Amino acid sequence: MHVRRMICFWFGIFSPLALAANPPSGDAAVRDLARNWIRDNEGVGLSVGIFDAGQRRFFAAGTQRLDGNKLPTPDTVFEIGGIGETLTGQLFARAVIEGRAAPDDDVQKYLGEAYPNLENGGVRVSLLTLANTTSGLANNIPDVSQVRTVPNEPLAATRMRVFVNYSVAQFRRDLHVVKPQRPPGEAPGASSVSSMLLGVVLEKAYGEPFDATLAREIERPLRMASGTQPDLKLLAKGYTAAGEELPSFGARIAWPSQSLRYSTKDLLEFATWQLAERDASVKLAHRPTWTTPSGAQSMAYFWIVSTSPQGRQLHVSGSTYGFTSLCDLYPDAKLAIVLLSNQTKEGAQDSLRALSRKIADSLRPTPSS
Repeated sequence: MHVRRMICFWFGIFSPLALAANPPSGDAAVRDLARNWIRDNEGVGLSVGIFDAGQRRFFAAGTQRLDGNKLPTPDTVFEIGGIGETLTGQLFARAVIEGRAAPDDDVQKYLGEAYPNLENGGVRVSLLTLANTTSGLANNIPDVSQVRTVPNEPLAATRMRVFVNYSVAQFRRDLHVVKPQRPPGEAPGASSVSSMLLGVVLEKAYGEPFDATLAREIERPLRMASGTQPDLKLLAKGYTAAGEELPSFGARIAWPSQSLRYSTKDLLEFATWQLAERDASVKLAHRPTWTTPSGAQSMAYFWIVSTSPQGRQLHVSGSTYGFTSLCDLYPDAKLAIVLLSNQTKEGAQDSLRALSRKIADSLRPTPSS
């Protein structure tokens, strides 16, 4: 079924999934914004979670899969892409607070062998440069840009399979031939290698698999479902820009970077905890460690920190082969926004940023809004 046809059908019956008896006045605006986003972007499905001054609310538009007729629910599971890096950054912040690691540590200290290549201009890759995305390392290992199309399979699915079959041992071997493209600490840049490598470091620092640390330090305390082993019955289907259906992406090597899978309900629990900033490790994870010359934006532990009409803002977005995601925190306004969609295409992250901006402005209007 063509994407546009499904949008029109579900657009007509869209409704919020959880409303109080007397819904807040901003709910109608959020519903309209979600509808419009699906229509304007020819999207498949959209799940919206909002924490607003102590109250959690959920909205949905579109569908969980093109050959079905179900709205996403707060429990529908999506691939969260780059949002997952902030969970990795949070685990690193906890390790620093507990004395298991130090931001200035050379990454080689945790790898058990020499990596003389992990430097540029005499500056070594440190743990901090991994967490604030200034390591200068390449975006992906393995490089899937040369993967060829397999008959009867979307190219994206073929590339996903490369990561699924890629081991930590292979990653560590390939890391020997990777060199930072610029001196670490100089400037931020997209690098799944940085978060994947930080995941290897965390396994050494904690002495256990990444998923065990994630469950103990974040998921169980926040009553989140497993992001590495989600309930398969709750998974939304992901789609390419061309509407090709993809298998679920849960590659172990990419858990620290982009292959975690959560529902909007789960992610809003994480966002609410982050928003409060009471925990020492959360405060550390939000502390700017690199700032643009203009001072307009900073990098914390994978969070982008800036100022908005609603006050201080922490932002992260991401995409996988079939999903696009966003999380915005406004600590001063006590507002958190989670947006999950089950299609990826060019400009999708920008469109979610624009949607989040409109939601924030509708819930916390300012004189200039």
